[in-house]
Amino acid sequence: MKKKVVMVCMLMTSICSLYAQNVTLAPEMGISAVQRYGWGQEWRPSAKIGVSVDFNLTNHFGIESGLFYTFRGYSISNGGTYSNGKFTWTENVSQTRHFLQIPVLAQFRWTLNKNTKMFFGVGPYVAFCLKNRFDSNPYYMNGAYPGKYEQYYDGFMYGEDAMGNSNLFLYEEARNFDWGVSSNIGIETNHWYAKLQYDLSLGKEGKNDVIGANYHTLTLSVGYKFGL
Repeated sequence: MKKKVVMVCMLMTSICSLYAQNVTLAPEMGISAVQRYGWGQEWRPSAKIGVSVDFNLTNHFGIESGLFYTFRGYSISNGGTYSNGKFTWTENVSQTRHFLQIPVLAQFRWTLNKNTKMFFGVGPYVAFCLKNRFDSNPYYMNGAYPGKYEQYYDGFMYGEDAMGNSNLFLYEEARNFDWGVSSNIGIETNHWYAKLQYDLSLGKEGKNDVIGANYHTLTLSVGYKFGL
């Protein structure tokens, strides 16, 4: 799946660069709200900066791509009560992941007046993790504070809850590749534009994850277009 998504994105970008009537570059920056489905308890703030590239095939249709930096993650407070037979604790964890993201969106445009256009885009994206930060802050409810010879996993204590569910999944090494779908809607006037974008992460974050809705990201951004 990883190779197929990357190849499709590269192929679409290559074809559009050959047939584009004109190409525009646009430095872009925005603020985001991110939620990790199933794990995160609430929306978290984020940011998104980069350069957007539009391959304009006609006056009303083109392909939007570019390169963007963004970060996302989740936090879990009281995310389960675990025990290893000697100690019982409540798990509190937080993870933040930093990505380079490349979208390939079909973009549709409508002229509102001489200087103003409305646009809508939809398509896939691929992303590559640059850095991953994970923090654990367990709250011990009984038993002495664990010594250096107690049972650990990658530097963190682990155990099972009353139902036999392990907390090991919290400490699995996250995958560096992500993919998903994006859509946006916005307005452009005198080369300036503002848009609202939604990204849905579908890639597996951990080795035991399944392909499905993982992260939901809403971004409000602004940019300025330069013709090439």
